[in-house]
Amino acid sequence: MRYRGQTYWRRRRDRLLKARVAVRGRALDVGSGWRSFGWDAVRMDIEPAFKPDVVGDAEGPLGFRDASFDTVLVLDVLEHLRRPFRAVEEIIRVLKPGGTLYLTVPFCYPRHGVEYYRFTELALRDMLPGFALEIVPVARGRLARFARKCFPGEAIVEGYFVTAVKRSAEK
Repeated sequence: MRYRGQTYWRRRRDRLLKARVAVRGRALDVGSGWRSFGWDAVRMDIEPAFKPDVVGDAEGPLGFRDASFDTVLVLDVLEHLRRPFRAVEEIIRVLKPGGTLYLTVPFCYPRHGVEYYRFTELALRDMLPGFALEIVPVARGRLARFARKCFPGEAIVEGYFVTAVKRSAEK
């Protein structure tokens, strides 16, 4: 399903991407779809109609050597996968130590296309051991922000924006 609506989640996510994403070195955009933010990245998608650089399944194998990317982007993809943990393992495998993963997932957001999962902040932390994480919950409006301050971890959020830096392997 091709949906390009301007929802709060998408507008806020796009602002966070422009403000926080710093694509460095060799980059991979997993599940790129029609997306083009002007990054110099290898675009990978399962759907050939999107005309990606590489047609492939995010659940892997990705077809790239270990530690071959400095930056990996996975934007609103995991909820559409039957085996998202397998996909994350593959993404971790191709990301270099010290590399950065940018990940977004909707949470309390209308269903779009075929979806299998929604991820909480705890699930995201569990999926990314060995990473220095910054997880930004995206909540709409003053009431949601107030509720989040009063009830940390309890308030409803529309989605999460994650910046994850892969720690270097222990010697």
